[in-house]
Amino acid sequence: MASEPLTVAPRAPWLVRSTSPVQFLLAFAAGAALQYAFGLPLAPEGIRAALHLAGTLLADAGAVLAVWAFALFAWRRTTIIPAHTPARLILRGPFRWTRNPIYLAQVLAYVGLALMLDLPWALLVLPLPVLALQHAIIPFEEARLGACFGSEYDAYRATVPRWL
Repeated sequence: MASEPLTVAPRAPWLVRSTSPVQFLLAFAAGAALQYAFGLPLAPEGIRAALHLAGTLLADAGAVLAVWAFALFAWRRTTIIPAHTPARLILRGPFRWTRNPIYLAQVLAYVGLALMLDLPWALLVLPLPVLALQHAIIPFEEARLGACFGSEYDAYRATVPRWL
């Protein structure tokens, strides 16, 4: 009696397993520490009030976008963890405009909080978690989605941008 060989998904690289929220949190904490240790000059008070307002709007937009995307993952009963194999492809809601609304939400919230809290160093270190997303996490996820959903994902990828 022959059995079919088990296919095991490749192990996710450590950058994928460490999850992007942790990477964004570490970058933000590093930016806050750098601001405390080597403070960059802040904008004049009149401009800072506008920056705080803009930051609030960006952080709120990021939170709303993240909750919306999380709700769709729960509704479709698929994993939100990049290293796990997805059960379904989500094509509704914010996924109609960006293939990565949760990562976009993280960037919006990060920038918003940096503006609200007067942390210019945090803005300077933002490229670090974004580079991890762009060069490790998202390519891993895209390969996994392509393997799981084939031509359906290829068609989606051809019509919806990675970011915006």
